[in-house]
Amino acid sequence: MLKVFENKVLRKIFGAKQDEVTGEWRKLHKAELHALYSSPDIIRSIKSRRLRWAGHVARMGESRNAYRMLVGRPEGKIPLGRPRRRWEDNIKMDLREVGYDDRDWINLAQDRDRWRAYVRAAMNLRKCNLAQDRDRWRVYVRAAMNLRLPKKLVEKFKYLGATVTNINDTREEIKRRINMGNACYYSVEKLLSSSLLSKNLKVRIYKTVILPVVLYGCETWTLTLREEHRFRVFENKVLRKIFGAKRDEVTGEWRKLHNTELHALYSSPDIIRNIKSRRLRWAGHVARMGESRNAYRVLVGRLEGKRLLGRPRRRWEDNIKMDLREVGYDDRDWINLAQDRDRWRAYVRAAMNLRVP
Repeated sequence: MLKVFENKVLRKIFGAKQDEVTGEWRKLHKAELHALYSSPDIIRSIKSRRLRWAGHVARMGESRNAYRMLVGRPEGKIPLGRPRRRWEDNIKMDLREVGYDDRDWINLAQDRDRWRAYVRAAMNLRKCNLAQDRDRWRVYVRAAMNLRLPKKLVEKFKYLGATVTNINDTREEIKRRINMGNACYYSVEKLLSSSLLSKNLKVRIYKTVILPVVLYGCETWTLTLREEHRFRVFENKVLRKIFGAKRDEVTGEWRKLHNTELHALYSSPDIIRNIKSRRLRWAGHVARMGESRNAYRVLVGRLEGKRLLGRPRRRWEDNIKMDLREVGYDDRDWINLAQDRDRWRAYVRAAMNLRVP
């Protein structure tokens, strides 16, 4: 029941998915939900909290009622039939899942570090996909006890909520951010189309609920024209839901608002202006860092080896130079310009408020 409840909430958050073969929209499967929801599921959270509390009770003194209830035995005969599962039985089953088979778990709980390792293992069981392999799980538990675990090369991983790939490609992260923005949009869709809320309040919902999710980590993105178009399409979809339809003065029929009409109604800078302004602001911070900082060394460093055949991919620094050219700065030495905070801040504001026809 708990898993059904959680899956219902997650399907509401992440929305539907378009089938690649038939083109029809369908509900997300459980495996797809778990892939999008990177946190431990609700059952993992319950088992981890239960183990944590069991450790507290096992370390209590004999004078505490909770400990006496744990080790005590009820008087009288057991009723006929199969005995009900006890709380302690759940603790033993949880420990067996993470590779501990000994029944004397109360003595194990006296060692706080080892017990804490099993609690973490119970929380992260689904993430590592090792539930059926006890030997590998023992390796994981030993690693949680500050022992070394062999390193593994991966094609991508998440760091601070952003997807990092081994080829330094941001397209996957951009696609994921737009999908998460769609999930947020569908979660507040009824509010955006409600006639009880004013347009200004709906725009504020868009700026505070949807936009931060889409633009998380945008300072490090390298955008192409195609990706800029995808962001504009997403924003126009949200704004059409906010401002509604318009009645044609000639035919009298209701129609969707054109892009120019949306931009006239939405007085704030569009989503591309936000991305470019944030990217310039972060570029200024990096340019003013010292040579000992990793971010600065990555910015000014040069890769060794030969470049691959074909047109080189657009770099993050290329986007910075293009953004500066849009606001009237043509010199290539932008790192020296960034040392002057006031001038750089003026260019950041200009990038935010620039109106592109």
